[in-house]
Amino acid sequence: MSSLHRRRRRHPWALALGLLVPTLWTASAEAKPNKRGFQLEGMIGGAACMPGRAPCRHSETVFDGNTRPSFGTGAALGFRPVKWFMIGGIYRWGMFHPVYTTEDSGNYRWAGQHTVGLLLRPILPLGRLDLGLSLSPAYSRQVFRLEQGKDRDISQGFAFLVGPTLDVFITDNFFLGAGVDFIFNTQKKVCQSRDNVTSCTTKPVRDVAPTHQVLFGLRFGGTFG
Repeated sequence: MSSLHRRRRRHPWALALGLLVPTLWTASAEAKPNKRGFQLEGMIGGAACMPGRAPCRHSETVFDGNTRPSFGTGAALGFRPVKWFMIGGIYRWGMFHPVYTTEDSGNYRWAGQHTVGLLLRPILPLGRLDLGLSLSPAYSRQVFRLEQGKDRDISQGFAFLVGPTLDVFITDNFFLGAGVDFIFNTQKKVCQSRDNVTSCTTKPVRDVAPTHQVLFGLRFGGTFG
C-alpha cells in the first residue's frame, strides 16, 4: 500500500511535467531568434598540426618525432547588419604537443599559435539554425618553446582562416554549436632564438615551423544590441 501511495503522490508531478515540457518547446519553436545586431561568441576544443612549409612529423637520426594535437580556444566579436552576414574580429589560440627525440639536450616544452584577423562570415539562416562559413585574412605567430631558458623557434606573418560553423539558437539570443577552423600560414622564414641570439632562415636545422593548423570544438555565444 505504501508503495502504491508513493506512486500516486508522484503522479501529479509527472503529469504537470509532461504538460509543461511540450508547452515550453512549442513556445520556443514559435519564437523567432534574434539574428541581427552584435554577436559575441567563444570556442573551446582542440588543435592539431597540418603540414605546411614545415612537416608535422620527422623521422631522422638526429631529430625524430611529431607535433601532436593539444588544446584550442578562441573568441570572436562581430556585427550582423542582416541575418545572412557577419563582419568583425576573430582570435584563435591553438596549442601543439611537440614530442621529439634529439641528439642534444634541447627538447621542446610546448608550442602554439596565436591568430588574429578580420572576420567575414556569410550565413545561411534556417529557423533556429545558422550555417556559416568563416573567412578571415589574418596575422599569425607560431612559437615552439624549448625546455631551457627562453630559447624558441618563431614564425610569424600573413595567414588565412577558413572554416564552417553550425549553430543552434537555444533561446532568442543564445546559441550552441560546433565549428572547424583551418588556418593556412604563408610565411617561409623561421627565426631561432638561442642564448639571446636570434637568427632567421628559410632552411632551419630543426624544421618544425611554420606548419598549418586546424582547430575544432564547441561554439557558444549570443546576440545583443
